[in-house]
Amino acid sequence: MTGVLASIAFRNVLRHGKRTLITALVLTVGLGMFIFFDSLLAGMDRMTIDSMTDYTEASLKVMTPAYRREMRATPLDFGIEDPEGAMERIARAIPEAKAIAPRTAFIGYASNRVDSLPVFGTAVDPRRDAAVFKLAERVAQGRWLSPESAENEIVVGKALAADLGLGVGDWLVLSARAADDTLNADEFKIAGILDVPAQEVAQSGAYLSYQAAKALLGEKLPVTEVAVALPKRATLDAELAESEKAAAAAKQAIPGLEAIPIAEAAKDYMAMRTMKAKYSSMIILVVLLIAGVGIVNTVLMSVFARIKEIGVLRAYGMNPRQIRRLFSLEGMMIGAIGSFGGVAFGGLLVWWSIRWGIPLDKMFGGLDMGSIPIGGVMRGEWHPATMAAGFIFGVVASWVSARIPAKRAGRLEITDALRFV
Repeated sequence: MTGVLASIAFRNVLRHGKRTLITALVLTVGLGMFIFFDSLLAGMDRMTIDSMTDYTEASLKVMTPAYRREMRATPLDFGIEDPEGAMERIARAIPEAKAIAPRTAFIGYASNRVDSLPVFGTAVDPRRDAAVFKLAERVAQGRWLSPESAENEIVVGKALAADLGLGVGDWLVLSARAADDTLNADEFKIAGILDVPAQEVAQSGAYLSYQAAKALLGEKLPVTEVAVALPKRATLDAELAESEKAAAAAKQAIPGLEAIPIAEAAKDYMAMRTMKAKYSSMIILVVLLIAGVGIVNTVLMSVFARIKEIGVLRAYGMNPRQIRRLFSLEGMMIGAIGSFGGVAFGGLLVWWSIRWGIPLDKMFGGLDMGSIPIGGVMRGEWHPATMAAGFIFGVVASWVSARIPAKRAGRLEITDALRFV
């Protein structure tokens, strides 16, 4: 009997093609946009985390426990005792690491001899740092630091250079408190200007080689951080999991030091990401509610339009339960059509976003959005689980919605229905 009911339901869905199409279209557009925006949100998360790994945090950072506790103050008296030995042990513990580089962060002031601005300075090994971070690739004017240069060179963020009114080849005065707590100052020639999507780098970033930094901060300048670059993974979740796995391996190799994966360094953003995911799930609920109302209306109209048919079916021996099942199947079929269309439509949009992307430079160029990167191209991510969940929810919600008018159809008495024959 179920096969007969399914055949009748399918025939009725096709017979009322326009009504079916309109109702399914609501579900198609709604589910498609939900899948698309879910992909874009994942792409935005990926861009933000990639911006941190490429320009500020790396995939993994190693430091002393004391430095980690005081990290915001960037102290110079909690350095790694044997940084080269630590980097060798990290390389053995994490064979998949692409590159490892030392860094020393400090807070200073940059001056054009008229105005002075605070900067977040970083002493780097130019060659090794360029293998871990992508700063060298984002030098908009000039060049990256040269290890062979005899001059004091510095690379600064684009916004910082603009605020000081300086360009490539100009000299700025950089002052900072040295490791022995004395206040030192020196002149540095601007070798390059960075144009990166990380606002903290653009507005206050200043990079100089260890050779130049030791002349400013002291010959015994310690290495306060070791940055590790890991290969990019297909999805953000896989990349975060890989960083945590690498951190665990590093902690075993260097038990006296702390290993901080990007998943932990970005914990505030990840908490916001979790909250955002919860709110984004509200979108599909609204979509399904709207589609459910449409399905209720469609099936209810079908009930009123087919009272004669219901009477005939009852007269041929169908009981109320079978009548309810018939109209429920019709609603489920409409939902399946709309859900399939939604997955196809959403998949097409996701493919477009991955293939071509959204150029944020053109859309938001010059707009300060804090920690959210506003440069480059934002691309979506494939989330098969979201597509499958959207399809299932669409079908189930359609079936539930169809139950309301289906019950009404099942309550019709044969004598009442046959009056319209």
